[in-house]
Parts: sequence; structure tokens; C-alpha cells
Amino acid sequence: MLILAGEGSAYRLSLKNNRLPIRIQRVSAVIVTFNNALMLRELIRDLYSQTYPPDHIIVVDNASDDKTPEVMKEDFPGVEYMRLRENTGSAGGYYIGMKAALRNSDMIWTLDDDVRLYDNSLQELLQGFEDLGDNGQVGAVRSVGRAHPHSLPTEFETCPWRGSLIRTDAVKKVGLPSKDYFIYGEDLEYSLRMKKNGFKFFWIPSSKCVEMRDGKTNDRLFGRAVRIYPSNFRLYYAFRNEFSIYLKYRYPIKFARTFLYALKVILYILLAHRANSGDKLKAVAVGFVDGIQGTLGKNDRYLPGK
Repeated sequence: MLILAGEGSAYRLSLKNNRLPIRIQRVSAVIVTFNNALMLRELIRDLYSQTYPPDHIIVVDNASDDKTPEVMKEDFPGVEYMRLRENTGSAGGYYIGMKAALRNSDMIWTLDDDVRLYDNSLQELLQGFEDLGDNGQVGAVRSVGRAHPHSLPTEFETCPWRGSLIRTDAVKKVGLPSKDYFIYGEDLEYSLRMKKNGFKFFWIPSSKCVEMRDGKTNDRLFGRAVRIYPSNFRLYYAFRNEFSIYLKYRYPIKFARTFLYALKVILYILLAHRANSGDKLKAVAVGFVDGIQGTLGKNDRYLPGK
């Protein structure tokens, strides 16, 4: 790497890719993990192999009972490893990890534990910020998957955690993620909160972040595709949180679409899961009721493994 002098700023240039200088940004990568030691190991190796590596890596472990503690201790002693006493979900994990990252970062790179990165993923995200202009409106940029349809940066509405690079001054302005959502939807709520505060989000097609697993099942109902979470706890939190968020931010059309999708899922469950449809139907129904009533937090009846 080559350091160049700038007007009041320092710049870093990757000789490997011969790109324009990027202003030095202190980047903290935040990974939330749960029982996924093998994929986590590969992701951290990807981080160490970046052409512009993050300055700080934080792993928040939601009380995994696999080999995650051993992997972190033996293979990555330089990573800040935060092992929690209980599973706080992705919402609690990102709350804790982003709070820690605020100590000494200009940017926070949020990553799920089941993704793989290209060696220039972070460099291209930082370059994207440079190309879009530092006017304070760009709150986050995000990597794309393999099948992204555009070749130029494009604006999008909501910003999931996976592969997003977020400005810490934006985080300081809007606050940390809400722990009340446990899993699913906390990134939706957070991006709507950022949007409400005037921030925009952009895809950066030159930066790749590839998801290695998908928690949903794919099927068809009357010739149309249906993708649903197979686990009751996933169904519960996914519907509960979306209904709650769209009510909170007054998105009646999106609320109605989620409701129609819930009806579609109910019909699919009745037809495809007749033998054990009761618990799944209950998960969707209870999620709807809790969502419209604003009953959030971790529900002990709907936890991983139950």
C-alpha cells in the first residue's frame, strides 16, 4: 500500500488495482454469529485478505455451543471476540457490536457470518463513497451478490446488515439498532430510521458479498413461487417484526402487502404441511397479533431449537 499526502487528509492507494486514492477511513467490521464456526472462519480469512483490510474486527457470539470459541481463540487471537451469555439474536448482537465499533471507527462494516467476500470488497465500498461524494447524505453503501442487474451504483430503499458499510456519524445521529426485534427486521427498522433522518443508501456493483446459505425453502403454490421460513420461530419473528415496523413508520401499502403474503403463507402451510400445520399457523397468527400490538422482545415460546 502507498500513502499519499493530501490537503488536510491522508490517502491510501492500492497499487494492485491502480485505483484513485481513497481517503483513509478507520473501518471496523462487525460480525454477529451463532453456531456457524466453519463459515465464520472462512469469512474472517476473507477479511484478512482484503486489499484494504479493516482496522478492527469484532465478532459477537450469541452463546454458540459449537466450536466457535475454540476457532476464535486458536485461529484469530487478534480479533475482538465478544461471547455473550445468552442468545440476543441478530438485533442484540449488532447493537453490542456496533456500540463497540463506535469507539474508534469512521465506518462500520456489518457482515453476517454466512457470507464470503472478494479480496477488494471493502476497497470498492470505500471507493463507492468517494465516487458518490461526501455530502453527508450517503449513510451507507452495500455490496452486491452474484446476480446484481446493474453495473453502476444505484440507490435503494432499505439497507440490510449483510455487506453494508455505514458511516459512524450516521449511527451517532440515529442511535443504535433496537434489541427488541431479536431476529429479522431490525435492519429494516434501522434503515427506515436512517432514511427518516435524511440518509440515502447505494448499491456498489464492483463490491461483492456472496451469501452462502438461505434460510428459506422454495416451493410453488398454484404455479407461483413461495419462499418461506421452515422454522416456527423464524415465521413468528419475521411476520411480527414487519407488521410492527410498517405500523410504526406508517407504511400502509407495505403493511397490506405483508398481510397478503401472510395469507399466502397460511394457504401454503394448509396445503403442504397438513400433518403439522397447527404450530406453523399459530406462529404466523401470534406474530401478527404481537406485531400490531407492539409486543416485542425475545419470546420464550419462539426461540432457536424450539
